[in-house]
Amino acid sequence: MSPRESGAESPAAETAVPTTTSPIPVADSLTVRSEAAAEVGSVLLSSGMASYRVKVAMARTARALGLDSFDSIVTFSDITATATLDGRYRTRITQPGHVGVDVDRMTRTQRLVEDLRPGVRAGEILEGLDAIRARGPLYGPLVNALAAALACAAFAFLNQGGWVEMAGAFVGAGIGQAVRRRLQQRSWNHFLITVIAALLASGLYLLVVSVPTALGWLDGAHLAGYVAAVLFVVPGFPMITGILDLVRADYAAGIARLAYSALMLAGAAASIWVTGLVAGAAGAPASQLALDPALELVLRALATLVGVVGFAVIFNSPLRIALLAGGVSVVANSLRFVMTEAQIPVQLATLLATVLVGAASYAAARAWRLPRTAISVPAVVIMIPGFAMYASYALLNTGDLIGAVLQLQEAIQVVLAAALGLALAHLATSPEWRRVSQPR
Repeated sequence: MSPRESGAESPAAETAVPTTTSPIPVADSLTVRSEAAAEVGSVLLSSGMASYRVKVAMARTARALGLDSFDSIVTFSDITATATLDGRYRTRITQPGHVGVDVDRMTRTQRLVEDLRPGVRAGEILEGLDAIRARGPLYGPLVNALAAALACAAFAFLNQGGWVEMAGAFVGAGIGQAVRRRLQQRSWNHFLITVIAALLASGLYLLVVSVPTALGWLDGAHLAGYVAAVLFVVPGFPMITGILDLVRADYAAGIARLAYSALMLAGAAASIWVTGLVAGAAGAPASQLALDPALELVLRALATLVGVVGFAVIFNSPLRIALLAGGVSVVANSLRFVMTEAQIPVQLATLLATVLVGAASYAAARAWRLPRTAISVPAVVIMIPGFAMYASYALLNTGDLIGAVLQLQEAIQVVLAAALGLALAHLATSPEWRRVSQPR
């Protein structure tokens, strides 16, 4: 969107040079400096970073550029910021072209901001951002689809599914993610992409499972992995960061992120339900696998590692960050499993596990100069109760209001516990989270 000017500038005393981003060709004027600071926020916001961290990065950039102040309002899809310099001010509205999740871009932009020193020129920052934006995805279409397939197969196992359920989820999620990525590259509407991907993944799952069953090669319905095949469309990043935004009192961003998450979940749930209705099938919770407890703990840890790394790859995380997130989640999710087996309520177990995730992510982020959410969110996504979310929608459509409310209650409580666990870790480790203040 074109910038709006408020206040007056006096460029006559400065040397005019052409710029590629500003309509006012003045070297390092208020306009150009505020442009560079806002572009930092735009790249971070479009990469999925929570609004408070976007504000911090823009304020730090503005200080390095010599601006007197840089006050901003950051929502899920746009930034409104006012910069001041020597009594003049400028207000600018920025709207990133596409808001999604790109951990590699987020990480590189944060490091660029951390390395800024006072006196840096706006052109240097803009050139650095152009170089970051010019980088393509770290993983090709095949690896990206394979990551989704493995992650959802691991999710099927964590939901007590066997090898049949895992195979169906693998095929459905892999092909569904391949189509989803292709449509995202063409800038299709997110809701439409989610509906198409969920319809395709759930339909393929039923095809993979139903044909061998009809031929007599398999016994039973094997529908426990039906929902797992679609979990790659669950908007884990905006769901978790939305609650973190609310904890930081960034209500505009938090409410918008959660509204987006709810819409995507509704589209996915409706697609799964419609597919099941047409095929005459419905997902159902699996029976216990009856494994040896020690063996099950090891297998669940392995499935957690595969699932988290798979989701991190979908988020375009560098392999080192993906493995860090996987290692953190293996410890936390294994502890969560042990607590639930000891009859500790799943909500409390999730809260304690995600506090551990948040603390470990803080330590890793400081040691390796990474965004904390790049580690914590993929580590927590594996704990989101996708089956309960879908079951509540399906039961509502069949008229079972009580059953739908109970399933929805469980899902909401677990998601809130996961996000609040991360929030408590932020409050414990970050002084700026404990203070009511805004970066400027």
